[in-house]
Amino acid sequence: MNDLEAQLKLEIEKRQKAEQKFEELDGVLNMLTAGDSLKATLGKLINFLESKIEGVRCSILLLDNSGQYLIRGAAPNLPKSYCDALDGFLIGPNVGSCGTAAYKNKMIIVNDIETSPLWADFKGLALSHNLKACWSSPILNINGKVLGTLCPYFSERRSPTEQEIQVAQFTAYLAGVAIQFKGGEVALKESESRFEKLFGQLKSVLEGTSSETGEGFFRSLVYNLALSLGMKYSFLGLRKGETIETLALWAGGKFEDNIAYNLKDTPCEIVVKEEKACLILQDIQIEFPEDQLLIDLGIQSYLGIPLLDSFGKAVGNLVVMDDKAFANNVTAEIILNIFASRAEAELTRREIENESFEAKELAEKANRAKSDFLARMSHELRTPMNAILGFTQVLAMDEKNPLLDYQKENLGKVSSAGNHLLRLISEVLDLSKIESGNTDLTLETVDLVPIVDNAISISQAIADEKCITIKYENIPECSYLVEADPLRLKQVILNLISNAIKYNFKNGSVSVSYEKLMNGNLRIGVKDTGFGVSDSNKDRIFKPFERFHKDVNTIEGTGIGLAISKQFIELMGGIIGFESDVGEGSFFYMDMPISEKVSLPIITEYESVIDGSSLDEGIRRKKILYIEDIPANVDLVQQILNLRPNIELLSAANAIHGIKIAQANSPDLILMDIHLPGMNGLEAFKELQALNETKTIPVIALTADAMTIDVKKAIDLGFHSYITKGVVPLSVEIEQCLTPL
Repeated sequence: MNDLEAQLKLEIEKRQKAEQKFEELDGVLNMLTAGDSLKATLGKLINFLESKIEGVRCSILLLDNSGQYLIRGAAPNLPKSYCDALDGFLIGPNVGSCGTAAYKNKMIIVNDIETSPLWADFKGLALSHNLKACWSSPILNINGKVLGTLCPYFSERRSPTEQEIQVAQFTAYLAGVAIQFKGGEVALKESESRFEKLFGQLKSVLEGTSSETGEGFFRSLVYNLALSLGMKYSFLGLRKGETIETLALWAGGKFEDNIAYNLKDTPCEIVVKEEKACLILQDIQIEFPEDQLLIDLGIQSYLGIPLLDSFGKAVGNLVVMDDKAFANNVTAEIILNIFASRAEAELTRREIENESFEAKELAEKANRAKSDFLARMSHELRTPMNAILGFTQVLAMDEKNPLLDYQKENLGKVSSAGNHLLRLISEVLDLSKIESGNTDLTLETVDLVPIVDNAISISQAIADEKCITIKYENIPECSYLVEADPLRLKQVILNLISNAIKYNFKNGSVSVSYEKLMNGNLRIGVKDTGFGVSDSNKDRIFKPFERFHKDVNTIEGTGIGLAISKQFIELMGGIIGFESDVGEGSFFYMDMPISEKVSLPIITEYESVIDGSSLDEGIRRKKILYIEDIPANVDLVQQILNLRPNIELLSAANAIHGIKIAQANSPDLILMDIHLPGMNGLEAFKELQALNETKTIPVIALTADAMTIDVKKAIDLGFHSYITKGVVPLSVEIEQCLTPL
């Protein structure tokens, strides 16, 4: 996993945790506004806290009307005898964690009850109930008055984490809200309205703004934050070096344009650089006399909290300010934390989105570069190989200068080795295209029968060498039409038949079958009587470069043919699979959906050498122009045409020269290389089509490229055909173009 992927994973995990937290808080807010009794509501709050902190058992104690005694509120999971003993005890400066927290109005953390002086008079009671640590937070009303205490207990000595302190304080805050709602202390409609508004604003952060993103989200957040705390100014900013740039700014009842300001000598410097909250409730200008923004706005109170990324580093801040003093800092800090968590999650989402976009751009750029590389390699590797194979075919076709038997044998070996190398090049390039997601398929309605017939015909010579019989298990009685790329489909069938021959015993057999399945698919099967595949190797059969037969070094191949075949069949909507037994053979099959389209005419491919005499009658006194920059290729075509009397070959090494020759000589056929210096073959074709003298001349693309997308480009432009350089297909195309109708 690279650094970007690791960072994205961390950011996504933080986003998921934040969203889970918001769902939990939303549930708590819904619980507080439900119609439950105060005791039931406090019990639910305790359950909420106990679900957040491992190993805790909690109680909530309420301060009586005199403000001196703590009485039982709720403690669903503490021993009843312990709760009974503490019901109605006097608060004071050294009365355990709870009594001291209520008396001093601050959180009291006791990690070890047995050794704490605060618990000197109560440790026997606590230890007898296996309670060894207690952290207590005061529960306050909206004016900061103590209403009771929240008391988490542990059965082991325990120090809180920063996150656990925040959870406990937040639960205490919610308990204060619940007590005021449920207990009837807030009797005035104005106070009720204020709390209802606060709930609405908190829920807006947890729900409403979650559907927004970007600027809309940040504006909604600072607006609701200002209303929640009754503050005049609110903004969210991101750190850019030594400055803060606001993303949303609420000021005195309206949104203002975003600003950028220097951190130096401002309270924001503490928030961002020291990564801690800065809560100054009054007279802030005394502490920061150089902050011109505070002076211009007449700011008296400032509450700021850092916004952290997934690594705990401050990336910005969330701030509220007012031109008057602020009273309740405990409530404010809790609310700020809620809003900050939501803001951090949105910043995380935005960062992931930006990084994902950048990663996508980089991936697309890399894929484009890989595609260009594959296209170049396809051309550079195939061009010399096609020339070698072309000259071997010319030598074999030359009836005027026939070869001796041993020369024919040697030439056959050259041709066989060359074709093998060409197949390896094609397979490696195909695998690279598949892995980069650049596979080009052209789906059309094709008849399987002639494709399979042709594959068997091509494979027959190899089978004869090993004395292997190829036969049909059931002869097809009709055409079987499927939606497929005919070139890739033939490649897969050839691979299956070739493997059935290669991994077979001498005098074995290969049988091909057709079967219509109940699900509407057509199964084409290739069965052999060969070596078979062991159970331990079956899961490796479609993995690239896997070759596990004991005689693997004596069998030609790369081990990627089946991997490529599987990808091609699946991209065409089919399924490929196999069954095999060691020593008995294998049955490979592919299931393809049967097409509902009307049958197309069967196109027979030419695999045998064309007799020159048949061409002579139809192409006398014809001119062919070959635009090609590689002399060896021009020489090859010249030698091919030397076998065809009365054909004149014109040639040009670049497109500009070729167009001029075409205008001056009006050739009957143009052979066009695609990769030409300067103007390429596709551009040259457009120029020819634009000229009256040349627009009707058929043009054949003759190139080493075998990329499907290149073929499609040429055919879409109007090329007569597209040939990946070879003697036999070129001879066929010349005959089709020049023979009179």
